[in-house]
Amino acid sequence: MKSSKQKIKKKEYIARIRVLYLLLCFVISLVSVVAISLLNNLLIDQTLCTVFITIVFSIVISISIMHKRSKKELVDFDTSYSRLCLRILYCWAIIIVGNFIPEFFVPVFLLPIILTTVCDDMVSLMASLYMVVCLCYVHHSNNLVIICYILLVLISQAVSSYMKSSEDRMRADVIIIIFSSNVIITLVCYYLANYHMTWLIVIYAALLGTLSALFFGLLFNLLLDKSRKDFTNKYHIILDKNYSLVKDIKNYSLAEYTHAIKVSELSRKCANEIGANELCAACGGFYYRLGKMEGEPEIDNAIKLATNNCFPRDVITILSEYGGILEKPSSPESAIVHMVDVLVTKIELLDEETMSSSWNQDMVIYQTLNDYSQQGFYDNSGLSMNQFLRVRQRLVNEESFI
Repeated sequence: MKSSKQKIKKKEYIARIRVLYLLLCFVISLVSVVAISLLNNLLIDQTLCTVFITIVFSIVISISIMHKRSKKELVDFDTSYSRLCLRILYCWAIIIVGNFIPEFFVPVFLLPIILTTVCDDMVSLMASLYMVVCLCYVHHSNNLVIICYILLVLISQAVSSYMKSSEDRMRADVIIIIFSSNVIITLVCYYLANYHMTWLIVIYAALLGTLSALFFGLLFNLLLDKSRKDFTNKYHIILDKNYSLVKDIKNYSLAEYTHAIKVSELSRKCANEIGANELCAACGGFYYRLGKMEGEPEIDNAIKLATNNCFPRDVITILSEYGGILEKPSSPESAIVHMVDVLVTKIELLDEETMSSSWNQDMVIYQTLNDYSQQGFYDNSGLSMNQFLRVRQRLVNEESFI
C-alpha cells in the first residue's frame, strides 16, 4: 500500500449480508403489523396506512443503525444483525400475544430489555415505542393505556441502559424498582381510566411486575453475555486458519501469509503487555495488508473486503489507518499494529546475515520506533509514553523477527 498511489479517500461500505438482515427485520415487522391488524378486524385502508407507516419507520431505524455504526457510536459491542432479527421477532411475538391480554397488562416492559442487549439504546427505544404505538392503534386504546405503556417502556429502557454498563448486574434494588414501577404505573393508569379498583386487577399488576422482574433478573444477563460473546467470537472466527480470507491470503502469496502471521502474533503479545484488546490487535495485524490482494486503491479495497465479511468495527478502523496514509493511528491497537508491521517489513527487507546479530535487530527497533514517536505519529492513538516504552521493550525482547 504505497501512499503515492493511494488516490481515493476512505469510503464507508455496508456489508451485503447486513442489508439482507435489515430487510428481514423489515419483513418481520411488516408481517407482524398485518397480523395484528387482521386479528383486530381493521379495514383494508387502515391496514394499508399502518403498513406504509411501518415502511417509513423501518427505513428510519435502518438508517439510524448504519449511521451509528459508521460513526462508531455502537457502544460495548457491534450490533449483530442476525441476532437483531431474532430479537425483533421475539418483541413482535410479545405484541401479537398482547392482543389476547387485557389492556394495561401487556408486558411491554420486556421490549427494551430484549432489544438493548443487542443494539444501541436509541434504536431499542425507537423500536419499542413503535411496537407499543402499533398495539395501541389496532386496539383503539384510550390515552391512559398509551401513557401507561410509554412510561413502562421508558423506565425499562433507562434501567436496561444503566445495567448494561454496570459492573454489578444482579442488584436487588434494581429488581425492586422494576417490580414496583410496573405495579404502581399500571394500577394508577388503570384507576384513572376507570375510577374503580378490584383485587383481581391488583393481582394482575403484581403478576406483571413479577414477570418483568424475573425476566430481567434471570435473562437479561444471559442475553447480554451472549451478545458480547458473539462479538468476541468474531475475532476468533476471522483468525481461524480455515477462514475463507485466511485461505485467500495464503493462496495469493505465501510470503504475505507468513508476514501476516508474524505481525498478528507480535501485535497480540504487545497488546497484552499494556492491557489493550489483544484479539483486535491480532486481527488488525493479520489483515493489515489485506488490500494487496485487490490492488489499487488498496486501503479502500481492504475496507470493502473487511466490511463485506462483517469484520468488527475496530478491526476495520485499523485497516483504514494503514501506514498513516489516510489517517494516523487512533487507538492503542492501531498504533501497535503499525509499529509491528513497520519493523517486520523493514527487517524482512534486510538480509539475514545483517540481522544475525541481536544487537543489529535491537538498533533497528530503537531507531525506527523512536523516529515515529518523535514525529508525533502516535499522538492521537491514546498510547501513553509509558505504554510506548513497554511495547518497544517487548519487541526488543523478541529473539528474532526473521
